[in-house]
Parts: sequence; structure tokens; C-alpha cells
Amino acid sequence: MLIVCEGEVTEIEYFAGIRDHFRSLPVEIRDCKLIGLGRDPAAIVGYAVRERDRKNREARSQRDAAIAYDEVWCVVDVDDHKTLDQALTTAHRERVDLVVSTPCFELWILYHFEEYAAACDQERVRRRLGRHIKDYDKHLGRDFPFSRHELARERAERMDPDHYEPNRKGRNPSTNVWLVVDAIRRSGRDR
Repeated sequence: MLIVCEGEVTEIEYFAGIRDHFRSLPVEIRDCKLIGLGRDPAAIVGYAVRERDRKNREARSQRDAAIAYDEVWCVVDVDDHKTLDQALTTAHRERVDLVVSTPCFELWILYHFEEYAAACDQERVRRRLGRHIKDYDKHLGRDFPFSRHELARERAERMDPDHYEPNRKGRNPSTNVWLVVDAIRRSGRDR
């Protein structure tokens, strides 16, 4: 499994933590910002497609199917991205699973602590999150409650019941990050 994230701190810490929570070692998490792709959804999806195709070629040349990724996920925010629609179209066409949080990934983190139903922006979500994570600065901290992922999923599903599949945007607020969490959990069971 390959997970390519828009963000360079919170998303990476969360998915590494949830991977460890499920003991799903075959999950590889990549952060696009660290490789210079920035916060552009189309670039993130493009990178994921190229990386998947590279691994497929390597698997064929070495005759080892285990080298290829079984699943490829991309994680982005709505923000003010001009390429989000393009990224959604490309992800669908290329069979890459793209999950979108409106307004930001931190909404998923907030759902681990509380339900939040009002339309909002990133700043409002981060302020609310600061009530639960002392001195929140994008880092989750050692005691983050990864075990509350099911509660977060329930809250996310209540906020936007139609946001249950990849490659679509939901309303404000919404997130379908739970799809990636479920995929990570499945990969842990398959080992």
C-alpha cells in the first residue's frame, strides 16, 4: 500500500500512528512536500500514478508481484486548490483512491475528540483541535487516541453520509479519511 499525502506533518504522523496501531507493516507512507511536489492535488495524484507504475515495472522485471502496490491512496484537503477537480478525474481514470477533507485533514483529527457540524475553515478547525491537543502545532503528540478511529468514522459519516467512497469531494465539513484507515486495518489483517 502506498499513501501519498498533501501535508508533511499531521497526515504523516497520523498514518504512521494508525499503521502502528494496527501493526500493518506493509504500508508505505510518502509525503509529497518532502520530495518537492508541494500542495497541488494534481501533482500528488500524478506522483502516485508514476510511483505505482514504476513499482509495477519493477515487479514485472523481477518477476515478483510482491514488489507492486496492491493499493494506492492520495490524501488532500479542499483548500483553494485549482487542480482538485483535475486530480479527482485523474485518480478515477487511473484507479487511484483519492480522499478529500473539507476544509482540511485536521477535521478528521478533530472527529477523534468531538463532533463538529458547522461549515468552517481551516483556522476554526485548528482552534477547536487546540482544545484537545495542548499547544497544537500540527504534531499529534505521543498520547494521540488512535483507538478512537471508529468514533471519528461515525462522526464523519453523520456529517456527510454521501461521502463514503474515494474520488469525490463532500460538503463543508466532510472527510472520508476513514476509507484509508480501513484499508490500513485490512492490510494488517492480511499479513
